[in-house]
Amino acid sequence: MSLKITRRRLAAAALGSSVAVRAAQAPTTSPPEDLNAAAKEQLGKNSEALGKVELSMATEPAFHFKA
Repeated sequence: MSLKITRRRLAAAALGSSVAVRAAQAPTTSPPEDLNAAAKEQLGKNSEALGKVELSMATEPAFHFKA
């Protein structure tokens, strides 16, 4: 059984999951004092979330390299 997914459906799923994660988080009332550290922390959380997504090897990239 081959699971086929289009780039649009993959993007919609990724956007939908990020919206759900944001809705589940408690809203912060004040901005963090160290914006650089907060950005690095958010980047780490995002990379962990992306690492959990499984894509088949048949999934093609959205672009082609041409020399």
